[in-house]
Amino acid sequence: MSEFKCPLTTIIEIFEHPNANALEYAKVYDFNVIVRKGQYKVGDAVIYVPIDSILPLDLETKIFGPDSKIKLNKSRVKQIKIRGHYSQGMLISPDDVNCSLGTKLETDYAEALGITKYEPPAANYQGSLARKRDKPMENPYFHKYGGIDNIKWYPDLFKPDELVSITEKIHGSNIRAGYVPFVANTLWKKFLKFMGWNPTHQWCYGSNNVQLQSRWNYKGFYGTDVYGKVLEKYGVKDKLKPGEVIYGELYGHGIQGGYTYGCSQGEHKLVVFDVKRQTETESDFLGVDHFQAFCKERGFETPPELYRGVFDKDKAKALTIGNSVLVPSQKVIEGVVIKPLEESIGLAGRKVLKLISEEYLSKDQTDFHWWVIYMISIS
Repeated sequence: MSEFKCPLTTIIEIFEHPNANALEYAKVYDFNVIVRKGQYKVGDAVIYVPIDSILPLDLETKIFGPDSKIKLNKSRVKQIKIRGHYSQGMLISPDDVNCSLGTKLETDYAEALGITKYEPPAANYQGSLARKRDKPMENPYFHKYGGIDNIKWYPDLFKPDELVSITEKIHGSNIRAGYVPFVANTLWKKFLKFMGWNPTHQWCYGSNNVQLQSRWNYKGFYGTDVYGKVLEKYGVKDKLKPGEVIYGELYGHGIQGGYTYGCSQGEHKLVVFDVKRQTETESDFLGVDHFQAFCKERGFETPPELYRGVFDKDKAKALTIGNSVLVPSQKVIEGVVIKPLEESIGLAGRKVLKLISEEYLSKDQTDFHWWVIYMISIS
């Protein structure tokens, strides 16, 4: 499961910036961060602040100073390009901030420093989905997907001789749907259960954060909820059996800016990237081959498999360069997802990781050619 963190770690490598004598790279985990030359050395303890972190105003002011001409855009840390090369995240020396949590490596300083994860504003198609979740109406067996960690946090999780499947990561909106065990969490459902009329399973669907099956008055994109509409288009409700839940990506017009994947106005499509079997006592995801067979049998489209074979970090990175494979006319692939051919459990739950395209992360970024935020010492 993906989690946001700003951990205390150590610099594992320092190497030169090829196009700037005054700059160099400091590597933490597998992230390369551009810093001022001589600012750090291998083994130094630093707090790593990842891409898409939001700094509190007091910390931002301390880093840049009140008279600094360099400011973050809305306090958000982004990947930037400096002299033709990417820098991912920023480093803070623990000596320059309050380290009340101590100096134990991997201690998460996000909360202590007031750093939060950037959350994009609700898109127009989500309508009233932006409202608070109605927890009493939710079925607790209908789990959120949880997200996937970046392989750069765990560069050694996949072994060089391990067989993997690498698929394209589609840039859309997470969607889930399936039949999960019935729960009597409303007066009507309690009545059905009391009378013995309740079903064994309940149909549930929605975005990753909100269940929609009980929101009868929900109106959103084009007068209806886009999630239910695309599920109806693909006949998902009729294709699934009790205890089966699909997780997918809804994509098309108006879903993500610049990423229509060839869909015309008002057109939306679905790819399924994971399937889970859910009972009252346990749940498990299908392995790669079982998943592919399931989707083929049920008529679900899946993200293109770009590679299958022995894990190769360079190969994985090469697959993040270029256009989408799902729809080649779509410029800039979002990234890839890496799964072992044999389903297994890793450091953060399932052993499934992603690698995001550097070009995708750099959309709308300025190519800075001199002094940048990551090269400024905390004053």
